[in-house]
Amino acid sequence: MSLFTGKVRAYLRKQHIPFDERMPGSARCIEQVFPAIKRRVVPVVELPDGRLIQDSVDIIDHFDAQATRRFSIYPSAPKQRLAALILDLFGSEGLFKVAMHFRWSFPEGNQAFLQREFGDHIVPGADQAMVLSIAEAGMEPMRKYLPLMGVNAESAALIEAQYDEVLALLNEHFAKHPYLFGGLPCVADYGLLAPLYAHCGRDPYPSAIMKSKAQRVYRWLERMQAPDRDMPEFDDYQELLFPEDGIPDTVCRLLALVGRDFLPELEQTVAVVNRHLEAAPNDISGRCVTAKPHIKMLDTMQYNFRGALLDGMVVPYRLYMLQRITDYFAQLSAAEQDRMVSFYRPLGLAPLLTMKACRRVEREHHIEVWGHAQ
Repeated sequence: MSLFTGKVRAYLRKQHIPFDERMPGSARCIEQVFPAIKRRVVPVVELPDGRLIQDSVDIIDHFDAQATRRFSIYPSAPKQRLAALILDLFGSEGLFKVAMHFRWSFPEGNQAFLQREFGDHIVPGADQAMVLSIAEAGMEPMRKYLPLMGVNAESAALIEAQYDEVLALLNEHFAKHPYLFGGLPCVADYGLLAPLYAHCGRDPYPSAIMKSKAQRVYRWLERMQAPDRDMPEFDDYQELLFPEDGIPDTVCRLLALVGRDFLPELEQTVAVVNRHLEAAPNDISGRCVTAKPHIKMLDTMQYNFRGALLDGMVVPYRLYMLQRITDYFAQLSAAEQDRMVSFYRPLGLAPLLTMKACRRVEREHHIEVWGHAQ
């Protein structure tokens, strides 16, 4: 049921990395893991030597850096690498409204399923009466995010239209290719999997939409969870990324949707963060980016989404993911940078290659903190 846990679980399975999964309500998590990371948040990986890694990006990067990995999920070619990082950011953060709307705005379809999911999350192993009685304690705080995210009766049609458009583009793509960039999953696949699996692919109401309108997307969700190829419908499709830094038209159209739908939200996030930083003391390096480690939101904002002005949360963590794009772009040669700008400008994404807040967001001791000025 956890958006970011699904992303990590799929990665570990595909890489053949064994793991033992525990619920957040388990005694070990409550008594040892959460106190160590200073907040109750998932996923967390405990390594054999006892070290803890929190956050899906850091967990995947840890294992992707190991020589024992089956394959890296980061394309080496620059155009593909940037596209993959952009889609990872979009899936993990840009589709959050879609995920939360379809989970919480349709109780008639989802409620019975979610009660058991949330109850198991809190009291794993308890009898069903206890599971159902405790579920609301975990569900109500999640529902309270909807108005902060601008999810309401007025924005519902826009959010649902975005979901339909994303499904249509992906369904067209996955009718021809097993993964976004060819025959292997990359970080873009895992970013999009996060909302499309846990919320939209498992919760009953949005899952029915996906299965009826976008069967190929649902098959991709299954394929992403499998430890093997799981692509018999593609016969002998090679397990390689597209050659010569290629990006097919279907993915280009998805990137253009990101530029249209998500770039304004990111631009406003950076603008509000910068206003906070201008008013902050000069010695904030190393301080938590929000009031407390368990709080995601620095402030509220308004931004344009599909012709409407929506309310939203200013989430500094998004800058942590945005820096992966700008850092990679910055280390390219001048000629390569020009080539990337020429490709991404028509898609409406050129600003994303260089967009930065006044300070970096870093992670120390499992929490996001302000880094150096940039």
